[in-house]
Amino acid sequence: MSCVLIINTAQATEIEQQKNTVVNIQIALKSIQSEYDVFNELLAVINDDIAIEKSKLTNIRMQKKMLTQKTEKALAQMNAQYQLMIDNPMQDITTSQNNYRAAIQLQEQNNLLIRGSVTVLAQLSKQLSEKNIERIRLLNQRETISEEINIARISRLKNEIEETQSQNISQSINCDLQTSFIKCIDRSNRLSKQEVSKSYLNTVFNSVTESKLVSKFKANSSAHVKLISHKILTGEFSGQGTYSSTIRVTMQGVLPKNEACKLLNIAIRYCAAQASQMVLPAIKNNFKNFKNFKNNKSNKDNKDNKDALYQLTIRSNKYDDEVFIDGVSYGSSKLSVMLPPGPHHVIIKKSNYIDFEQNVKLKNNMMVRAKLVKATVLLQDGQAVQDLLASGERGPELISVPGGQLTTSVDKTNNQTIKAFSVGKNPITVADFKRFVNASNYITTAESGSGCVEYVYGKETYNVNLNWRRPGFAQTDEHPVVCISSADTSAYLAWLSKATGQKYRLPNNGEWEYIARAGSSDNYWWGNDAGNSKANCAYCGSQWSNKSTAPVQSFKANKFGLYDTVGNVWELTSGNDLVARGGAWNFTPRLSQIDVRLALEPDFQANYVGFRALRENEH
Repeated sequence: MSCVLIINTAQATEIEQQKNTVVNIQIALKSIQSEYDVFNELLAVINDDIAIEKSKLTNIRMQKKMLTQKTEKALAQMNAQYQLMIDNPMQDITTSQNNYRAAIQLQEQNNLLIRGSVTVLAQLSKQLSEKNIERIRLLNQRETISEEINIARISRLKNEIEETQSQNISQSINCDLQTSFIKCIDRSNRLSKQEVSKSYLNTVFNSVTESKLVSKFKANSSAHVKLISHKILTGEFSGQGTYSSTIRVTMQGVLPKNEACKLLNIAIRYCAAQASQMVLPAIKNNFKNFKNFKNNKSNKDNKDNKDALYQLTIRSNKYDDEVFIDGVSYGSSKLSVMLPPGPHHVIIKKSNYIDFEQNVKLKNNMMVRAKLVKATVLLQDGQAVQDLLASGERGPELISVPGGQLTTSVDKTNNQTIKAFSVGKNPITVADFKRFVNASNYITTAESGSGCVEYVYGKETYNVNLNWRRPGFAQTDEHPVVCISSADTSAYLAWLSKATGQKYRLPNNGEWEYIARAGSSDNYWWGNDAGNSKANCAYCGSQWSNKSTAPVQSFKANKFGLYDTVGNVWELTSGNDLVARGGAWNFTPRLSQIDVRLALEPDFQANYVGFRALRENEH
């Protein structure tokens, strides 16, 4: 796609003026804020002086009380001396007179200090009152400038989004033989308009001055594109119904009322104020645009919705879904597509989930939030289950196992209640594990350099050349996977859960023993004797005994319809400790009995250890 930007000189000048207006107002705001800050510092000084003077006046008045008491005491002493002088005219009362006279003088000085302090406080209060009036004026001036900034920001954003530009777009599409030339050309033009409109809107949003802020709110915006005109520059058919074309599309962004406030995350009132001030300029600009394009447009083009494209955004609560709009697949959500106004039908599909459907009527940009609900399937006991993966392939084969009581357990806990669940018909196979590796590019612990344990002359030995692909013996996709660690198992089950939308995990010890016994209390599900060729274990008489794993389902299933619960590979279980159950191809029949456990370290992997997957049933 090639893009040619054309903006008329008046429009470009207006955009630049709006940018300068915002910058200039911001500079003015910074200046008034500095003045306001200095003024507040002055007010703080006056308030401090008032506080100091009030404290001083309080102390002086406290002194007055003490001086009053002292004066009264001096007066009482002097009066007492006068009484004595009546009886004794020679009585000296000079000292008491001087004390009283001094007390009176101190009291008068205190009164002067009080009057002085009151006067100072009055002056400071008057000064504070006058300064507060000035502070309110500055505050109002600051807030007025702040308001003007928001109004100017709105004008700037509208001018930036509602600019006019042309883009050239070239593309080729394939039309089947049943499609007429005209329909093929119309389809090409429609797809070109959709593509260029979406590209235009994204470009505009990313290029506005406040793009970082706008990007946070653009998803729910009603901003859209108005197609002013289009012109086919080149167009030809070639090959088997291939139509190649280049068209020039002239567009203008449209920002409906109040949308600027939403995009800038400011109060709607600013858009109302901006609209009332910009009525005449808007009329003038519309007249100019009309003159520029009157030779290419008819009167009907002036309708707001004519040739408009709106953005429909689809989101769902699940990954790997598929979105269909009007019967056309647009891939997985989240997605945004530019569509003409009017009715559209949205369908979202995902394996094992109920289809989501919604009819929408586009009048503005719109978002559809879909909540996909898992398709609930009530399973019958013994029913075979096989979930679909996100790739369309099938997951491991499962059997629905009924709930019941585990009456005999190695834990010596009788009458343990087991809830119904679905479990692998057999251990996870090489084919099952291969699907996981191909989908995720997962590298197992053994492949990372640790290697895999094998028995060499009866001794556990790590062999760095062994892994699940090369376990040390011949295997096919139908053999149980081995040489995988506890971490590998967890990774597979997490992937399987995500790929199917179901909850997969390892069976715990009680669940594993429940399915292995299948109602039996004997050493094996068929009885107490290992018998001959009933399972793949060392000295059990099969062609694989003590040589390799056997393809799954090579022996009879137990009463639950499950294979290889005895022998073939040890199966990992979940719990506080890592424990495997069931025996293996190179372990004796005694170690394949139901009550035997093999304790393992978390980082252990061997060519005789595998696992079986459990899927929790829906309730």
